[in-house]
Amino acid sequence: MNTSTYTSIDYDWLTKPTGDPFANAGGYALKVFSETFPEDDILQLISRATDIYVDRWDSKLNTFFLNSKITQPSFKPAQKKQETLKYFKSLLNDVDAQKGFCRITGRNTKVFPAGRDNSILTGSNKFVNFHHYFESGVMLSKEMLIRMFFLPLCVNCLSGNIWGGNGCVIESNDANVAYKYVYDNCSKVLSDISKNCSTSVLKTKSEAPTTELFIFADKVIKKRNDINDSNLCSLTLYMFTNFGAKMNLNIYTLPLEGMDFYRFVNKKKYIDDWKAFVKTKYYLYDKKQNKEDYYSDDKEVEKNEYIYWANSIYEKFINRVSILPEIQKWSKENKFNFDIVKFYEIRVRKMKKETINKIEEMANFIFEANNNGIEEIHKVIKELNNFSESFDLRRFILKKIVEKFNEIHGDEATPIISVKDYTNYLFPDINSWKETRDVLIIALYQKLHELNEVNDSEPKNIE
Repeated sequence: MNTSTYTSIDYDWLTKPTGDPFANAGGYALKVFSETFPEDDILQLISRATDIYVDRWDSKLNTFFLNSKITQPSFKPAQKKQETLKYFKSLLNDVDAQKGFCRITGRNTKVFPAGRDNSILTGSNKFVNFHHYFESGVMLSKEMLIRMFFLPLCVNCLSGNIWGGNGCVIESNDANVAYKYVYDNCSKVLSDISKNCSTSVLKTKSEAPTTELFIFADKVIKKRNDINDSNLCSLTLYMFTNFGAKMNLNIYTLPLEGMDFYRFVNKKKYIDDWKAFVKTKYYLYDKKQNKEDYYSDDKEVEKNEYIYWANSIYEKFINRVSILPEIQKWSKENKFNFDIVKFYEIRVRKMKKETINKIEEMANFIFEANNNGIEEIHKVIKELNNFSESFDLRRFILKKIVEKFNEIHGDEATPIISVKDYTNYLFPDINSWKETRDVLIIALYQKLHELNEVNDSEPKNIE
């Protein structure tokens, strides 16, 4: 970028990370744009972006800038461009600037009012009571307002009946990862423009924000095959609309431990089991019938198109709802590497390693105590599924495992479950018993699969 023309700009603040995801994305988009046109000064870059918005995209930017110069329907294209450049020239020349603190950067600098016409999810002049000291908008520095202007170049608009038209941007605690999301999108926009096939803001194939988040997580994991505990990153998707009376923001986060789990299941040893499991959880929402239509192999779907549908496992995972009951239902008929369950429980659900090890030990003993009798194991699983209170599981462990173990191995043997195991690991709190039971059932199912045996009876619905 040519920095010699306008000296009132702090050029570092045009691209450096801030605490605002929209300002960050806009700054990264500006960086990509300026590297594509290195001889342009900042106003020339703004002019290029304006040409794209008006000439290529027909000023369809209400999701971003409501009632702005660009989206003003009474203006002809030439006037939209003229008024937009006039506004940014006034910023660059500090016209009507006030001295104050920028609400995004915290800098004591020259600030200007920001509303829904030039920034995301702020108020407007009609709602000045929403702003500090009854100001006419959120007071931002010129650098932040310029960054916001470039945001449409790097945002995806979601597809689907529910979320169609909502913009989304993905942020990360790792600036390089956040930049990759923006770089990929901006590069696609610039490529489409060079081919004369860009007609609007990018539209993702994803039918749901959670699906979009996991698709990007796939890219991150493939790009960073050296990812480990020391360089884990989190991902956050911000889905928004700034349009009309339906201003809205939804935030979806894949935290560090979630990203670690997703990295784990994408390993060669586990990926087939994981993909087979989540494949059956993809669905399309039928708005007319108000129901979800789940994917199955007999549906006529173009190859791999279903991976862009909504997925109930991804949704539960992002909403921090346990997917263990779903794994249990799946385990009844399908092999599923128990290492995945162990990693999920320890890393995501925060179950102690001692607990999961003790559950595996109990599963092995149940097979030993029943002489690998398949029908007896089926009865045990059915019994476990019918438990509705914690005392049911407590009694089962004391009667069917502890006492049975003593009968088989004698009182001289080291107990299979000590008082410490019982109180600290199996029942550390009043709500943990269901998780303990479900992991035990899954362990039993998987041992049955090792023997090529499956349970013929349907389990009771899991809470």
